[in-house]
Amino acid sequence: MRCRMVMATVFLLVFAFSGWAGEWVLFTRENTGLPSAAVWDLMKDGRGWYWFGTGGGIALFRQGKWALFTPKNTERALKGKSVVKIFQDTEGVYWFATRRSFIGGGGVTRYDGKHWQLWDKERTGGGLPSDYVWDIVEDSQGRLWFATDKGVSCYDGERWYLYNRTNTGLGLPGDSVWDIFVDKGGDLWFATDKGVGWFNGKEWRNLTKFNSGLPRANISVVFQDSDGNFWFGSRSGLWGGGGLIFYDGTKWKLYTRKNTHGGLPHNDINVIFQDSNGAVWVGTRRGVARFQGGKWQAFLKNEPVWDIMEDGKNLFFAVSRGVAVLVGDSPPPWGR
Repeated sequence: MRCRMVMATVFLLVFAFSGWAGEWVLFTRENTGLPSAAVWDLMKDGRGWYWFGTGGGIALFRQGKWALFTPKNTERALKGKSVVKIFQDTEGVYWFATRRSFIGGGGVTRYDGKHWQLWDKERTGGGLPSDYVWDIVEDSQGRLWFATDKGVSCYDGERWYLYNRTNTGLGLPGDSVWDIFVDKGGDLWFATDKGVGWFNGKEWRNLTKFNSGLPRANISVVFQDSDGNFWFGSRSGLWGGGGLIFYDGTKWKLYTRKNTHGGLPHNDINVIFQDSNGAVWVGTRRGVARFQGGKWQAFLKNEPVWDIMEDGKNLFFAVSRGVAVLVGDSPPPWGR
């Protein structure tokens, strides 16, 4: 039996999976083990387990069952219940960035599969300069990088290194770092509130409105596509701005809701992703855009999209009411 509710011409909410490829399916706390409506981050680990960062803790789907991790059952190592970032390093260790509330950062939680450990500003001796951590990546040398609102921290397994506007000579143009991206050559790119920082392991450089064709200052996300082109997401401020920026190494182009005729549904960009078919997906404050062959198409209109993941032929979108799935040829394991 299929139960469906049409929300918009492009979005179909399905409570009982219909099995039709190309259909949008929304999984919520009512029909899954998700503890919260809001889902901030998605990850499938090396063992095929699905992890969800939510407003109510960490949800895990493994071997046909759901599990939930909160401050209560993680030895209080999860400082906050809102989990905004999930990352697994090359050693198989899990890292989670959390929030205690809208006004309280939660630092980072480390989980090796057996033990939970809290890493915050106090416990790292200032190695993390702030408990507000937005992103976590690993570079080609196995070092971990943490984006915070007071610069970037690098941990090499023994020591911490802090980078900010001052000690990089503005190579990191802003101290509020929202996103870190490791490009195909192993260089690191940093999305900040005042432009883009770049680090190749030896020297720092920046891209700003004043020294390049970068048309926006508040950069929220950096991405490199399969052709080597760079995409930069930005966010609007009190005086407008925002939009999606494309750079092919020579030319810059700014895409906005206006010049894409609504194909980009909002100018505040949260995430950029490229699927296995080469389409670029852009998650925004009010929907997600698909760009391929010079054409734009908007989905999930008015729904904030925070993260995007591909698994097989399915595309997963972290949204404010759960996980939206664009079904390829079969449903996700919890929908079967």
